[in-house]
Amino acid sequence: MCGLHAIQNLFKSCHISAIDMHNACLQIFEETTDPVSNHESFGGNWSVSAVLRAITMAGYRVDRAIKTQEKRIWTAPFIPDLMKNPKFRGIIIHQPHRHHFACMRVEMVDGKNKLYFVDSQSSGPICISPTIAMQRCIETAYMWEAYIIMGDPMEYVAPSPLSSIGSINLNKRQKTKPSEEFLKSYHSLKKHDKLKF
Repeated sequence: MCGLHAIQNLFKSCHISAIDMHNACLQIFEETTDPVSNHESFGGNWSVSAVLRAITMAGYRVDRAIKTQEKRIWTAPFIPDLMKNPKFRGIIIHQPHRHHFACMRVEMVDGKNKLYFVDSQSSGPICISPTIAMQRCIETAYMWEAYIIMGDPMEYVAPSPLSSIGSINLNKRQKTKPSEEFLKSYHSLKKHDKLKF
């Protein structure tokens, strides 16, 4: 569920939930006929398209920061300049080699804006230099795919069961026990010799 965690960590709100992620996948299907299963798994893995669509469906602008020509280049405004913009919410990071999402967001610390890398698999936010952050997006050793998120602050919503994937697995198979009649027939087959063809 790292895609959803990255969104919630970026906005510091659970306003966008697993249900919204599923709806984003449905919208992609309606527009492109690309199956929902290409963008969402039962275990809570989402595609880049689904993560970004859920954000835009919530009213935010998403801009890709990296372009690959002969080499990878940063094409968005530099992070220090973005950090001065009150509409800058942060950056969604996709790490293709790990199939993982994280984010970077700005926090006011001692009267100064600082950039923090937030990963649901780490113990907490890590202060990171904007220069190093941009280098990790460009360098082939890391190749972080960066998506700039712009818009107003998101309404705070506390975590709830609706934030989890379990609430939307409408297609998930329910565990059912076979009927007694079926089990008797099945076990009686074991007593017979295997069929010879």
